[in-house]
Amino acid sequence: RIMAHHSSLPYVPAVSPVTKEEVLAAQEGWVNALVGIATLYDEKGFEAAKAQAEAVLDGGYGYNIGPVLFKPTLTTGDQVFRTTREGALSYFVGRNPKYPNDGGFALKGWRSGKIENAAIFLRGETATTTGNVILTDKDGNVTKV
Repeated sequence: RIMAHHSSLPYVPAVSPVTKEEVLAAQEGWVNALVGIATLYDEKGFEAAKAQAEAVLDGGYGYNIGPVLFKPTLTTGDQVFRTTREGALSYFVGRNPKYPNDGGFALKGWRSGKIENAAIFLRGETATTTGNVILTDKDGNVTKV
């Protein structure tokens, strides 16, 4: 029989479980980022909005770690899934010839939004949600995705 002294084991830092409050804050941050990109586009143009969209992708999506399991709501056909940063950026701001059907979801004049969760599943250091995003554009039109 072999006994391992605790100091011989690799150090594994304790990970705090994800909380509902953190999930809601992340969702609010995503909506605010989307509205920010749309507003920046209207005020300062495409390049400013694209730079902001890149910062949002780099800060919140994890494409630097590996493929992201991202299925944008308003995509169809052969290019539905956006597992690469390039594909996600095209969905948000368009103008990429590799993705000719992308019109720029983040450039649609969004001015406010909210997320209506049907459920939030918390398990340790991960969380999964499902629900709807309700977005309002600068003309007051409401889109539910």
